Amino acid sequence: MIKQKILEFVLKNWKAILIVLLLIVVALKNSRDYKLMQTAYETQIESHEAQIDGLKEIHKQEIKEKQLLMESFLESIAAIEEEYENAQEELESLREKKNNEYKRKFRHDKEALIKDIETKFGIEYVP
Repeated sequence: MIKQKILEFVLKNWKAILIVLLLIVVALKNSRDYKLMQTAYETQIESHEAQIDGLKEIHKQEIKEKQLLMESFLESIAAIEEEYENAQEELESLREKKNNEYKRKFRHDKEALIKDIETKFGIEYVP
């Protein structure tokens, strides 16, 4: 008897029951899809954060490498400047030595100075 009444009720209201069941199915499907979308979104956020962390680490490494290169260049420049100063001092010393030699030759040995000038410049001294 109860089965008969339930069957009559179902047959009489089958459209409403079907709509309710379909709404429940749609609600469950939407809930599942929302959870999947949220999981995908969270995964994407984690991925982006990992990429940002990786880029930050790469950036730190590049800064360290640039600093090392800069230090190396500064050391090279300092060494070159020191070599230049030493060469300048040596050149000044040689210049002073040659100058004193020519002064000595001018005072004491003018013939040797004349020969040096003729040899160096390829000219002939005519008194």
